[in-house]
Amino acid sequence: MWGVLMRRSTRRVLPAALVGALMLAAGAAQARDGYIIQDRRAPFDYTAEIEPHLVFGSAPPGRGAGSGLGVGVRASFVIAPDGFLRDVNDSVAIGVGLDYAHYAGRYALDGYRDQCLHFETGPAGTMVCTEVTSNGGSYNYLFVPVVMQWNFWLTEKFSAFGEAGLSLYHLGNEGFGAVPALFVGGRLRLTDTILLTARLGYPTISFGVSFLL
Repeated sequence: MWGVLMRRSTRRVLPAALVGALMLAAGAAQARDGYIIQDRRAPFDYTAEIEPHLVFGSAPPGRGAGSGLGVGVRASFVIAPDGFLRDVNDSVAIGVGLDYAHYAGRYALDGYRDQCLHFETGPAGTMVCTEVTSNGGSYNYLFVPVVMQWNFWLTEKFSAFGEAGLSLYHLGNEGFGAVPALFVGGRLRLTDTILLTARLGYPTISFGVSFLL
């Protein structure tokens, strides 16, 4: 029992801790480097970004349930280096990714209830459930997010971004589906081309390393 509670606590706290650590580091970077949000252009030129990352999630779309983790990668391509706003250091990119995550119903944050996986037509047109999940069932997801990314370069070391779009997903024998994808995040620059990146949103949370090209 104690081990289960520890695993549940870890799944809840770890993503928030990772994002919090990145934001604290960003605050230190801002104090040291000063703001560049009105410098119009990013502190370095790049045309694409490759980001391998860890994936965390809870309450997945479709028939899946529970909390899970996995791995993924995101590729973002700059389409507007000067962004949308005049005299603001922003840029716009199109991002596409591939994420794999394994979910377990027994780790549901808001409790777990069995769900019907398959219905068949019964007498008088009624629908009869013929396959039901079991408590603690597991689910494997593939997510393919496609988003527009709006970046704001705040300091030489830190940038923030928002993303909106669509996330296609595949859930085992249940086939394909799609849900809105909404994220906010930040990057902490380690070198000219390597950054730590955290992303909070739905349907997943991620933490990884970005490589600028």
